[in-house]
Amino acid sequence: MLAHRLTRRLDAFAATLLCALVLLCGAAPAWALNNGLARTPYMGWNTFLGFRVSFDEQTIRSVAYTMASDGLARAGYRYVWLDGGWWRGGRDRSGNIRVNRSRWPHGMRSVANYIHSLGLRAGIYTDAGKTGCGLRPNGSWGHYRQDVDQFAAWGFDAVKVDFCGGHRMGLNPAYAFALFRDALAHNSSHRRMLFAVCNPFTPDRFGPGNPSYSRSALASWSFGPVTANSWRTGPDVGFPHRVHFVDVLRNLDLDSARPYAAGPGHWNDPDFLAPQLGMSDVEARTQFGMWAIVAAPLVLSDDIRSLSPANLAVVTNPDVIAIDQDPAGVQGTAISVNGDTQVWVKPLADGTRAVALLNRGSEPATITTTAQEAGLQPQPRYAVRDLWTHAESTSGPVISAQVAPHDVALFRVGPGG
Repeated sequence: MLAHRLTRRLDAFAATLLCALVLLCGAAPAWALNNGLARTPYMGWNTFLGFRVSFDEQTIRSVAYTMASDGLARAGYRYVWLDGGWWRGGRDRSGNIRVNRSRWPHGMRSVANYIHSLGLRAGIYTDAGKTGCGLRPNGSWGHYRQDVDQFAAWGFDAVKVDFCGGHRMGLNPAYAFALFRDALAHNSSHRRMLFAVCNPFTPDRFGPGNPSYSRSALASWSFGPVTANSWRTGPDVGFPHRVHFVDVLRNLDLDSARPYAAGPGHWNDPDFLAPQLGMSDVEARTQFGMWAIVAAPLVLSDDIRSLSPANLAVVTNPDVIAIDQDPAGVQGTAISVNGDTQVWVKPLADGTRAVALLNRGSEPATITTTAQEAGLQPQPRYAVRDLWTHAESTSGPVISAQVAPHDVALFRVGPGG
C-alpha cells in the first residue's frame, strides 16, 4: 500500500513538472486550458461506432431529433458529434475546408443551427496532422487557426482532434495539441469550444518504439489537464458494429492508471459507450456503470434511433448518471482485486460513496466489501441504494452481492438507518 501511494505521488509530481516545463520552457505555447467547460464529464452522442463514415445531414438531423425527444437530452446527453468522415478532404484556394454539398446540402452552419434549435450542442472532428485516419487529406496541420475559426463561425461547440495524421508526420502530441488548444482559445468568433484530444495509439503499436511511451495514449495524462477537456487513455474501444467486452475491460484498466489527472474541466476518456454493437445487454450495462465510476465522458456511439427500451432505460438511469456527474469530480478506483472480481469506490461530494462490485469472469461470484473499506466512518447502520433497481435499504457495515458474469452491482452508501 505504501509503495502504491509513493508511486502515485511520484507520478503526480512528474505530471506537475512536465506541465510546468511545457508552459514555462517553450516546449509548447504558454496558454493553459481555461474555457470553463466540462465541469462534470460531458455527455452526448458520436457517429463513429454506429455509422463509421456513412452519415450525412439527414442522418444528423434525425439522430439529433431522437436525442431531443426520447429522453436522452433530458438525461444530460447534449453533444451531437460528427466524427471522422464528415469531411472527405479538399480545400478551396483560400485554404478553407471545402464542404461536400451533396452530403451537406444546406451547409455546416445549418446543421449546427438545427442542433441548437433542439437545445443541443454541436461537435465536429479533425486531425492534428495533414491527413486523417482514413488517409484522406482532411487534417488541420498548417491550418489550425483557420479551421478553428471556420468551425466557430459555423457555430460548433466542440472539436475532437485525432492523431492518425499527426503520428504519420512524427508530431509531438503535447506540442501539437497545445497549438490546437491555443487556436481554440483565440478563435475569431470568441466562441467557447470543448476540446477532446484523441491519441489512440498505445506504445509499440506499429513496431518497437513506434510510438514511444511519451508519444502514446498512455502519456496523454501528463499534458492533458492543461491542454484539453478530455484525452483518450487507450485505443479505440472497438470497431464500427464490433465491440467486445474484453476490450471494454482493457480500456477501463488503462483509464484507471492515472485517476488523479481527472477533475472538473479535464477528464480521462476511455472512449465511447457501445450498447447494441456486439456486447450483451448485461455487458453494455456494465460498461455504462463502470464509466460512471471512473468519471468518464458518457458518449453513446450506436444508432440511438434503434435503442431498445431496456438499453435506453439503462443509459438514462438517473442514479448512475448522478455518480458520473458528481460535482466533486473524483475518479473512482479499485480498492481490492480478487481473481476476476473487483471492488471499486468513488467518493462523492455529499460524503457518500459509490461502490461497484465488478465480476469480470465467466462464472457467478459473491463479492464483498465493507463501508469502512469504502472510506466511510464507522456507524451502526448505513443507508444503501441499489443504483440499478433504485431500492433503498439499511445495512450493517458489510456490502455484498451475488454478481452474474460480466455484470456489476452498483450501490450508493452513506451513514443512515
